Amino acid sequence: MTDRYQTFSAELKERYASLPPRLKQLADLVSSNADDVAHWTVSTLAHHANVQPSTVVRFSRTFGFQGYSDFQAIFRERLRGLASSYPERLQTLKTPEDTGHSAINLLTGFHRAAVTSLNILQEKTNPLLLNRAVDILANGRCIHILGLRRSMPVARYFAYLLAKMAIPHQVIGMESGMEEEALLTATPDDAALIISYASYAPKTVELFQKLEERGVPIVSLTDNRNSPVIPKSGIWLQVAEADFHGFRSNAASVVMIMTLATAIGNYQRAT
Repeated sequence: MTDRYQTFSAELKERYASLPPRLKQLADLVSSNADDVAHWTVSTLAHHANVQPSTVVRFSRTFGFQGYSDFQAIFRERLRGLASSYPERLQTLKTPEDTGHSAINLLTGFHRAAVTSLNILQEKTNPLLLNRAVDILANGRCIHILGLRRSMPVARYFAYLLAKMAIPHQVIGMESGMEEEALLTATPDDAALIISYASYAPKTVELFQKLEERGVPIVSLTDNRNSPVIPKSGIWLQVAEADFHGFRSNAASVVMIMTLATAIGNYQRAT
């Protein structure tokens, strides 16, 4: 993540409480859809925030930008940083001031990113949608779990929790190379949990679509309303992970799946 984006994010957090309602709407949207803002036109951003394009320009100038193009540039810089390789990201962590104590600075940075992710999760989670998600998953004959790349550890931990509670489940992973075959047992009597965030693993999107075609009730954990893994049912839970120099946290994702697994267990014991 670039210094300019970090500076903007810090200022937005500091000034959020004093913003007018319309600008708060924009603040909420850009905070949880940073990847999309890099590509959206001013009209598209205004549409998603349910404000006028002039409000977007006013928001940009409120934070010291000359206009929307200048504002959008920091999101594009951020996205380019996220797309860099891991060695490149490691290089950005090095500064002339690096000393033998730099590990504690890394810990501080990752801790702050995790805390930010958890705070957003608490603020953004809709209790009604969360309960509906638990109902769908708890009533499934078998819970199919799909999370690849960065989401795979989260998917595996969800499976571990379900196994501890003897809840039938199946992890759709990449080791066997038989993902399509694994889906042949999925039916509308089952349920599925999809975990995917920008830049959305293509294989996850493909398998998600196959589950939809088979009529499997789906709950998705994803980062914004334009995600390609939003199910037709509309049941999705927003999980926005903060990052530190391009290394994105999984803190909020883990807390969410712990919540879901425990709630599913409680639901099934009560019925």
